[in-house]
Amino acid sequence: MVNFNELKKMHDLSGGANKAAVIVLYTVGQGSPEILFVVRKISVSDKWSGQVAFPGGRWEPADRDLIDTARRELLEETGIMLDKDLEVLMILRETSPSNMPELKVVPFLAKASFKPSITLSEELSTYFWASINNLERVQTFIELPDGSRKNVLGFRKDGWIIWGMTARILEEAIPKIVSLE
Repeated sequence: MVNFNELKKMHDLSGGANKAAVIVLYTVGQGSPEILFVVRKISVSDKWSGQVAFPGGRWEPADRDLIDTARRELLEETGIMLDKDLEVLMILRETSPSNMPELKVVPFLAKASFKPSITLSEELSTYFWASINNLERVQTFIELPDGSRKNVLGFRKDGWIIWGMTARILEEAIPKIVSLE
């Protein structure tokens, strides 16, 4: 398991109003590694309404650092306990969503030895596991909550389109996962 104190020496994991953390969680079952994705409920008050994402969210003042943020958000959104159910392997490159560039998101790459039981929060509509071998690279149109359409580069898994910041994180995560397995 990664030593969180060592991670803090190598990365700025301090929290703040414009900081967030996500967990890129994978497991190796039959065949290739599978990654967990969650789908946000459709809501007019959510900037990422209906999108495929990784579990995670914004830092809150009760969080000591972004590790606490990742731990809290993963538990709130999926019922998975970071220290009990999975192992953090590394931190991926900090990124920002295009519709909120001031928000700095730190992705943690984590591995579970088996698919953990998932209990979704009310802000999520569903979840799915996607084998990295079944993620199809696509350029396609997506419909935004306001009804407009946007041409995006991303990944397709069945009827789901993974695009934007989640797709950018995924592009970095896949080769790291392949190298670890």
